[in-house]
Amino acid sequence: MARKTSKELTEICNKFGVDTLWSWSRYHCYKQDRWEYFLKYILHKKEDRTNSIYCVSGGNVHDIIEQLYTGKIKYEDMPDLYEDSLFTMNCAELKYNRSDSDKNDAIANKYENCIRHFFKNHNQITFPHKVEHFITIKISDDIYIQGYIDMLYIESYKDENGNEKKRVHIVDWKTSTRYQGAKIDAECGQLVIYAEGIRQALNIPLEDIVCEWNFLKYVTVTIEQKNGKKKDRYIERNSIGESLINTAKMWLKNFGYEDDIDKYVDEMVLNNNIDCLPDEVREKFEIHDCYVQIPLTEEKINDLKTDIISTISEINEKEREYKDSEDENIFWQEVTDADAFRLATLSGYSRSLHKPYDEYLKAQELFKSGEENETDNDEEDLLAFVNSL
Repeated sequence: MARKTSKELTEICNKFGVDTLWSWSRYHCYKQDRWEYFLKYILHKKEDRTNSIYCVSGGNVHDIIEQLYTGKIKYEDMPDLYEDSLFTMNCAELKYNRSDSDKNDAIANKYENCIRHFFKNHNQITFPHKVEHFITIKISDDIYIQGYIDMLYIESYKDENGNEKKRVHIVDWKTSTRYQGAKIDAECGQLVIYAEGIRQALNIPLEDIVCEWNFLKYVTVTIEQKNGKKKDRYIERNSIGESLINTAKMWLKNFGYEDDIDKYVDEMVLNNNIDCLPDEVREKFEIHDCYVQIPLTEEKINDLKTDIISTISEINEKEREYKDSEDENIFWQEVTDADAFRLATLSGYSRSLHKPYDEYLKAQELFKSGEENETDNDEEDLLAFVNSL
């Protein structure tokens, strides 16, 4: 879908009486990496690294899904379009791991086969929907955030009294590893603030809004256990058959297929599905897209708003300081080991522009060199000891 033009954004600013519309990506950029914020939003430096395969691949996947839900392509077109995108990335020699070809091939095989499976087996959303829906969120009288929601759809249902109700779903497509535990709280901010925007726009209660990620590399398998209870398992799409072997064996044995278990298991692994299983066994499994919902509370929304207000105040103060002093150290942020993967594979800036990252790498190189020298000295000491005997 077309993004808002500069003119349209200016008109929205005028409507709300603000100088600028903030974006979640701008706020999040500062929270994650102040130096990258400095490069992007203060110096307006163009990214000098456009070869991150994760960003390119993720963009391609989102584009194919968007084309499906805007009616530009048919469901069955998705696998071929994905293969076309892989061919283009291979021609550009984009790598998942540039330093180790074996690791690169292993990652590519796993990641790409998972996405292939998604495009062949995605549970298409049939409810009324909007794609890349533009939204504004009031944070305070002088702070508004703009954003684009990957997928927004309206689910109709009946409550316990039989009354017709509607529920708004906000969906974010994710090609990353599935979030769980503390990672959910750490990553949920964007969808939480979008939920607040939907609540403001539609004037509906929070309980009528559902925020969820669809983790494309995974399926949720709802399995019936021997006691009749059902349990969800989250499985990577490239290993469905292999991951369900033990449960399939249990039900095959239960229904008297002991003599054919090995045959069924071999087919499950070979075809990466459970289609070969007898009907009564296959019915014990329900396989569908992997959605992870985000708990929405007033406290979570208010805490996030408070942090956004505080962070933007801090940004404005630092920008004023920099304007007066032109001291880039105002935005300096030490790089730690926790930042290394992001800066090596996801960031659009190389070490030549990202000075804190360059300093981190130099320290790592010096440490490694020192270790090697220390090893050499140990060997020399040993040799001298032996020669002295």
